[in-house]
Amino acid sequence: MSIRFTKKVRDILEHINTYGFITNKQCALIYFKGAKQPYIQAQTKMKLLYDNNIVKRTEYKLNREYVYSINKEEISDHRMYLMNLYAYLYSKFEIIYFKVEESWQCKKRNDAHIIIKKNNGDMVGILCEIDLYHKTGQDKLDKMYESGEVHQWYKTNYDADGYYPSVLIVNSSGKTTIKSKQYEVVAVDFDFNGLDSIL
Repeated sequence: MSIRFTKKVRDILEHINTYGFITNKQCALIYFKGAKQPYIQAQTKMKLLYDNNIVKRTEYKLNREYVYSINKEEISDHRMYLMNLYAYLYSKFEIIYFKVEESWQCKKRNDAHIIIKKNNGDMVGILCEIDLYHKTGQDKLDKMYESGEVHQWYKTNYDADGYYPSVLIVNSSGKTTIKSKQYEVVAVDFDFNGLDSIL
């Protein structure tokens, strides 16, 4: 069956070009949000793109889920969890800003910097750390806070004087030992259980 290049198809392909890949589950959460059968519709659309040789398809090694990309590149576990987080947040909130590996002049980097808009209109900034093979250290987070650079970014871009985003640790246990009186630290597991209620 041939495929029509509708806006949805173009958006899916743009997503793949920007982030490198998409899975059926991610596609369902992002591009079929609110549909009656989002996963089935996403699965059907991605299979059509694959059958028409528009995208390549591989199986993700941890759960055998199909991963669609342009170049059939290997996807790291780290990248997969980041994009799963993106899809999860997209299904719950409006995403205002999303940047993978946000680097700061204080020589520190977050796995992702995200700003969401909640249903009540509040904007929430998130500095995300995916702790897959190592734990994020308190020293790194303290130095980022003390540099003042993140505060300045929010003042410059959103006129939010004195604002500092929440730090989100994603790991297997959904817990963290990091504590701070200066900034909020929350933790969730790799399924993001309870994330929407703590943001």
